[in-house]
Amino acid sequence: MQRLLVIVMAIGLLCVAFVRGFDEKEAMAKMLEASEACMDKVGANEADIQDLIKKQPASTYEGKCLRACVMKSFGLFSENGKLDTGAAHEKAKQYTGNDPAKLKLSLEIGDTCASISVPEDECEAAEAYGACFKGEAIKHGLM
Repeated sequence: MQRLLVIVMAIGLLCVAFVRGFDEKEAMAKMLEASEACMDKVGANEADIQDLIKKQPASTYEGKCLRACVMKSFGLFSENGKLDTGAAHEKAKQYTGNDPAKLKLSLEIGDTCASISVPEDECEAAEAYGACFKGEAIKHGLM
């Protein structure tokens, strides 16, 4: 069950890195690929990627924007800068292999975090979603 994070991270990118139950190596590779593609767009650096990999809060504003960019690249951010629950549900199905228990937990975490109030700034919103995903993963014993 430790692999459901990439769903959480792919559900909030951030979902992708906190939930267990799928091919973690594949998911991490996709996240890293998206992160590297986003680095120049947002002015992030290698330390920002390391924060993401280590499931730590972003230490810079650019790191927060990196997370937002990665979420966008996975199609998880809607036009209004909020978590797209429909896309998140599809990613959850993809990464859990439709395992009913893992899918239920992933959807529950995604829905909980989609309902939180987040800042208008998409970079700050991505950070808030990430904190929610991590908190929910800890709450459910996944971390």
